[in-house]
Amino acid sequence: MIRQNELYPLEQKVEAIQKPLKQVRNRPKGYYYWDQLIDHIGDSSVIFNGDLTYPRQLEIHLPSDHKKACGFDCFYCAGKNFVKDLGTWEMDGLELMQKLKDKIPYHIYGGSYTEPTLNPYFLAYLAMTKRMNCHFGIHTNGSTLLSLEENQGWLTELCRIATDKTDYLSVSLDAGSTLSHCKTKNVKENYFSRILAGIRLATEIRGTKPAIRMCYLMNQFNSSQKEIDRIVAFAESVGVDSLRFSIPFAHYNQSFDVVKRYRNRVEQGYKNVYYKKIEKHLSKDQSDQPFVFWMSPDFQDIDLFDFKECAYGYYQICWGADGYVYRCTTVSTPTFKKLRLGKITNSFTDFKWMIKQNQVRKFDCTECFRNGGRCNRMGLEINQEWRSTHGNSNC
Repeated sequence: MIRQNELYPLEQKVEAIQKPLKQVRNRPKGYYYWDQLIDHIGDSSVIFNGDLTYPRQLEIHLPSDHKKACGFDCFYCAGKNFVKDLGTWEMDGLELMQKLKDKIPYHIYGGSYTEPTLNPYFLAYLAMTKRMNCHFGIHTNGSTLLSLEENQGWLTELCRIATDKTDYLSVSLDAGSTLSHCKTKNVKENYFSRILAGIRLATEIRGTKPAIRMCYLMNQFNSSQKEIDRIVAFAESVGVDSLRFSIPFAHYNQSFDVVKRYRNRVEQGYKNVYYKKIEKHLSKDQSDQPFVFWMSPDFQDIDLFDFKECAYGYYQICWGADGYVYRCTTVSTPTFKKLRLGKITNSFTDFKWMIKQNQVRKFDCTECFRNGGRCNRMGLEINQEWRSTHGNSNC
């Protein structure tokens, strides 16, 4: 088994992060998280005013096939150190979605340790999302796309119910060859070819919707110039909407000291090396398709976690795969039992109470930090912007 710390070079000098994250303008529109939050709530004065505000999105971590969390075992999986319980709460979730209607307009299907397309209820959830006039986002490793279409017509149905490119399917490919895919995902079978075939088929079926995104987490196995060029050429040939390159997060459920060592050795050690390999492919115009872009590790720098107040509850709330409601996706595991808001039930009243509890000013982010939790890019950008404009009081 490959571990993150086996790939470390020598520590590098850390460059100070100067710009607020939201001001770094090299991303597609769907990746500006503070802007999305303000578009949703209207004005930042809503934050911590004591009233219930439905968040922008509901993160739904379906419990795979109830047997195994994921078919891959990626060495860089951010949830690798998590307890990976799987519940059986899908019927309650569907009933609650009916009661919510369109109050939370975006439903994002992914997982901190699970693969959503393995779940037998997944298409029922997507249909409910659209029935409630909401939009969906799907984050998948792509391993099942081809077989789902061949056996169930799944991609055809997905494209049929999508309403526009606000709906999206995002595939974490993370390799430019079968060999690097097997090493990166810790598998022996040739999933790589099937994933590419699934992406190609999705682009052929979809017409104008949904958006199809590709993600590429770079490591020592998959970052030769030949592989990078090959994947960019593939993305261009099939016409996906975007291709994102980035460096994996350090695992969650680690102390900040461990994360800093990862930052110094991996993120700082490799960011310039990787950037030079993709620089010639980067898009210069927002209308480019695919829009090829780089998410710098500066967006996840551990030294940016200098805030106490969490405004992220106005952006999202999470249904964890274990059957509990959590403050956010990155703590949605029994590993962080203390950060649960309650059980997933069909009670609309109970869920409204949980939403409100996720928006209290007195909650101190350092409770997460002390226990190995930390924000993802979305939460970090939102909490940094809130801190820079409103300070930290925790009153």
